Amino acid sequence: MPTFATPQPITAVVEIVSGSVQMTAADRDDTVVQVRPRDPNRASDVRAAEKTRVEFRNGTLTVAASTRLISLGGAVNVDIELPSRSRLDVSSVSARLQADGAFGDCRYAAASGAATIEAITGNLKSDSTSGGISVDVLTGDAAVSTASGDVTIGQLTGEARFRASSGSLSVRRLRGAVHAQTASGDVTVAAAVNGEVSVQTGSGEVEVGIEEGTAARLELRTHSGTVRNDLQPTDGPGQAEETLAVKVLTASGNITARRATVAAV
Repeated sequence: MPTFATPQPITAVVEIVSGSVQMTAADRDDTVVQVRPRDPNRASDVRAAEKTRVEFRNGTLTVAASTRLISLGGAVNVDIELPSRSRLDVSSVSARLQADGAFGDCRYAAASGAATIEAITGNLKSDSTSGGISVDVLTGDAAVSTASGDVTIGQLTGEARFRASSGSLSVRRLRGAVHAQTASGDVTVAAAVNGEVSVQTGSGEVEVGIEEGTAARLELRTHSGTVRNDLQPTDGPGQAEETLAVKVLTASGNITARRATVAAV
């Protein structure tokens, strides 16, 4: 299997038709790549693995399927072990991405598939036709667009922009901003510490949990649905340590603003 000396974080570019991509980031000074057919008994998978190009040049690792094989299909499993905080650029027609460890800037593009990333210290950009994305910890900004797919972020410190025709967004803990626009989909922020939450949805439920000690300014409107505000009204932020602005507009869907539960935090 190809092994490259990489004492610093690298940029990993992966372009495959279908299959899976496993990235494992750790404190290491080399990068190891393995490309295998998803089914060793399937001729198209074997051919796709044999024709996948692997090269490393000027700090960039490229793992790319031959363009001549795209129309013939063929699925491969790509395993890459690389230094922590490396940057990812993964694109496919249909593939699953699993990225364990801490990474820098990440880009994921797929017609269909799902991505799970443990930690990002940098920016995330994701474009998909159908597929979800999950990030445990994101310290940076995110721009996610999907026709149909759900997005889950555990801890967000930064600004996230989410656009979907049919898809939901869930953020467990927010320090920063969330801007979400969906034709059909739910938006949930379990515990917002500070910043801004702005949501516009045609059809969907919206729920925002506001942490104790955070003063919130609320603007909640729905044309067909109910608005529930469990917060106690005040004349201003008072002695609150943090402030949050929440603006939600739904054509059809319920809106809930409440204090965050201990479990959510």
